[in-house]
Amino acid sequence: MEDDTGRLPPDMRPFIDTPVAQPLVKGRNVALAGSMIVATVLFLLLRQFALSTALAAGCAILTLGLNATVVIMRFNAHATTPLAVNLNHPFMNSEPMGDAKVLVRMSNGSWIEPGEHRVRTVPEDLLGGHNLVQDTDDYPILGHFVSKSEKGPTLTRHLALINQAIALRDAVNDVPDPIEDARERENQETGLLERSWLEEEAEVEVESPLVSFFRGKD
Repeated sequence: MEDDTGRLPPDMRPFIDTPVAQPLVKGRNVALAGSMIVATVLFLLLRQFALSTALAAGCAILTLGLNATVVIMRFNAHATTPLAVNLNHPFMNSEPMGDAKVLVRMSNGSWIEPGEHRVRTVPEDLLGGHNLVQDTDDYPILGHFVSKSEKGPTLTRHLALINQAIALRDAVNDVPDPIEDARERENQETGLLERSWLEEEAEVEVESPLVSFFRGKD
């Protein structure tokens, strides 16, 4: 795992720089432009009501600041997604020429490979916040993921994107889906249990008349 460096390899791209994330960037730019238009219109309207230029400008600037703050905060929730993919990953919208790769950033800034399984978070009692773990039976810890102690919509969104990136990576690399394998094994085990139960029932039905016969001989 590449947990010894805080720098991305040259062939990796942060999520916000991938083509699939560009609508988020465009949405931020459009929203900021719209905020400026609203502030300008507000300034002109206030001036028509004979307010002083300073008061009208102050109201317009306050409106612009509030709107821009909301837009930037919402954008940062996506821009800070601790995920990077290489050029062969479907997030790059290009034909893969080799294996797709995914890296996840830990709380200390290091980038690691998440492994073959989906991931989830569990509380970290010593450091606070949450650890990133593989979503398997024993939940092996990958590292300290976030310092916040409560889960919020941003963390949920980040985990969803990371797991989606892992699933698409495995699809490109022709790696069997562990979830589908587990479902197939579950179905096979259920079938074995049903056959075993039916076989035991058949044995009871065959044995029962013989037992009755020998009991009648006593």
